[in-house]
Amino acid sequence: MERQELRNRLSERVMVSDGAMGTMLHTRGVPWDTSFEHLNIATPQLVQAVHLEYVAAGAEMIETNTFSANRFKLAQRGIDDHTEEINRQGVALARGAADSVLVAGAMGPFGKVTEEVCDDYKTEVFAEQATLLCEGSVDLLVLETFVDLEEILLALAAARSVCDLPVICQMAYEEGARTVTGTSAREALAALESAGADVVGGNCGSGPNGLVGVLEELGASTKMPLSALPNASYPQYVDGRYIYVNSPEYVVNSAETLVELGANLIGGCCGTTPEHIRMLKERISGVVPAARTIVDVATEAPAAVYQRLEARPKKGFLTKVGVESIVVVELDPPKGLNYAPVLEGAKALKAAGVDAITCADCSLAQLRMSSVVMGHLIEREVGIPVIVHLACRDRNLIGQQSMLMGAAALGIEYVLALTGDPASMAGIGATTIFDTTSMGLIEMIDKLNGGVNLAGKSIQRPTDFVIGCAFDPAGRKIDGNLRRLKKKLEMGHVQYVMTQPIYHSDRIKEMYERTAELGVPILIGNLPLLSSRNTEFLHNEVPGITIPESIRERMRACSNDKDLSKKEGIAIACELIDVAFEAGAPGIYVMPPFNRVDMAEPLVRYIRASHPIPRIASVDVN
Repeated sequence: MERQELRNRLSERVMVSDGAMGTMLHTRGVPWDTSFEHLNIATPQLVQAVHLEYVAAGAEMIETNTFSANRFKLAQRGIDDHTEEINRQGVALARGAADSVLVAGAMGPFGKVTEEVCDDYKTEVFAEQATLLCEGSVDLLVLETFVDLEEILLALAAARSVCDLPVICQMAYEEGARTVTGTSAREALAALESAGADVVGGNCGSGPNGLVGVLEELGASTKMPLSALPNASYPQYVDGRYIYVNSPEYVVNSAETLVELGANLIGGCCGTTPEHIRMLKERISGVVPAARTIVDVATEAPAAVYQRLEARPKKGFLTKVGVESIVVVELDPPKGLNYAPVLEGAKALKAAGVDAITCADCSLAQLRMSSVVMGHLIEREVGIPVIVHLACRDRNLIGQQSMLMGAAALGIEYVLALTGDPASMAGIGATTIFDTTSMGLIEMIDKLNGGVNLAGKSIQRPTDFVIGCAFDPAGRKIDGNLRRLKKKLEMGHVQYVMTQPIYHSDRIKEMYERTAELGVPILIGNLPLLSSRNTEFLHNEVPGITIPESIRERMRACSNDKDLSKKEGIAIACELIDVAFEAGAPGIYVMPPFNRVDMAEPLVRYIRASHPIPRIASVDVN
């Protein structure tokens, strides 16, 4: 289909698209955790039956069942070797339903990721799927349910690189006509129109009322074709299934409003059915698109906009960078409710002269008390700053922002943004969330420091977090991890970095040589070894930790004597501390095994006596 041909059709009369595919398959007994796209090859008759119902209801455009059929998404289910077959069959099933309607190749976002994915890889994956859909003879492409503007722009560019078919670009908006990542409808429109989208609009996100606000913004901003494919309503979970309780009549009435606001293409997303589409077709059949009046946004009151603070003053222990050596010590929250030993440990460490305590967030996915609560208790009862670790594993975007605002209300200042270990490590059937990774978490905290949440809405007053991030220079992929570190520093105003434990002297030196230009203090991880068994566990079972054979042999040599093992472990830790300060470390991040304060105190005393002033001249943390 020619791009101009679609524009011409949409300018002549409002077109009706189909409704939800997943909802229809679910009502036929397919569990939500199934790959709906795999059904294209597993039970093709079931998928085609849905297409046929929508065509019979009057849909003039149907979407292929390929929303999550890109290689990355299919790999998460272990079926990426079927990428080509699933996409080609998806087109064939839609095309076989009726030749009289347009077939749109559906492409969705990457969604949840457990590690950062580079833009080049995303572009490659999107281009591959677009190629497969176009070779299968779709009439156009639909990029839908995106919340990240940069990602949909990558998908659009990828699609444009492999074909010249029309492309509809739809984002999922929340309250206030903004995506969950804060992009406004007008911002998305400007970027997508400039990038060559043929139709811009919204789908999913919320019910019809939410898209009314989006179309009010878009219809007053452009003459280009607009689309609106709302959910039926907010879903309710009843007897093991998600259901949508409002009536088709309500959706159709709302659709009329969307048409009045400028929609050229109307359909449905989650919860809509062939009955919705049948009533919609009857109601707007032959309707001419509404005339639009463009409003000069310069005359409107500007919305609250996030203003990133490019410089933040030093505070607390960071004022010592380059002047005195910094020592922070990790104390894990308890696995139960008896937190008194942690407080006692914190008091002892404060007396020993540490600058801050760090509280991990259920490291290795092991259940422990909240790091935020434990941090607050330490600060209140002991009077020492606490660096609270926050992982992305256990909280979605709502819970993470809620937790951060609560931490701010409690007076927590120092946070360490982490992706976190997968929940599967716990072995209790817990679910991994990963709505974002550490990079997205850094950006989230930075926005809260700017006074707005991810959706760009005011939180009444800005938070005042000092943001830290993690760096793993010990693995074989130091180049890749160094690139990730630089990317983290770009996502927000990161003021300090903390590393995994490093036991290789050469790698310690290399790390400080290669990060000197970054201008951010890096506190190197130092985990004193307790025994030979503990050493072998760390080396063989804990991700990101490798220990040289020479050190492992030293610990084996004293494996029969607990006291001697402890002394040897502390001696090795002191040697690594010497290497770190010689290489230019501003300070040390001590991680005593099993909260053994008696393993940390000697190291604190050693640092204060042997390395009171670091060798580096200064590090700019503003």
